[in-house]
Amino acid sequence: MKHLRFFILLITFYCTGMSLSCGQEKINISAGFGLPELLNAGVRFHANQTQIGFSVGSVPVSDEKNLSISGDIFYHFAGSSEYSNRRPWYFRAGLNYLRTETTREIEKYTFLNTRFGRDFNVSEKFGIGLDVGATFELEKKEILKDNQTSSWFDLDFPVFPSLSLSVFYRI
Repeated sequence: MKHLRFFILLITFYCTGMSLSCGQEKINISAGFGLPELLNAGVRFHANQTQIGFSVGSVPVSDEKNLSISGDIFYHFAGSSEYSNRRPWYFRAGLNYLRTETTREIEKYTFLNTRFGRDFNVSEKFGIGLDVGATFELEKKEILKDNQTSSWFDLDFPVFPSLSLSVFYRI
């Protein structure tokens, strides 16, 4: 959680340092699916070829509660589009907080994700984003309920693939 607070502070400093241009540039609202973002809804603020994005996600699973909170920085660096001045190819980096609760345990994770992706602009208002990369586990906390023991078979991978598919609308 300490990493997530630092990232939010960094984003706030970045936006206020741009003389409030975050509010003057275009804004996207988005919905999609990603790992570790889950099914999510978010908002992205634009300044030239840079985007700052936040999203909240979950997955409806019986007997399990999931919450994902993400903050990302996008840098658009290549290509061109008929419908947008923003270059379609981008690099994305961000922090994700993921909390999962079952009847047996509560798990809390903090991840750093890095991805390359592309926006496919369908019109001046609508587009689809697709990206892929790697996610790095920064922190993991596990809380067992009712004095249960941890499972005998517990795989712990500090790095795993990440991806996302989203639909966005420019306001």
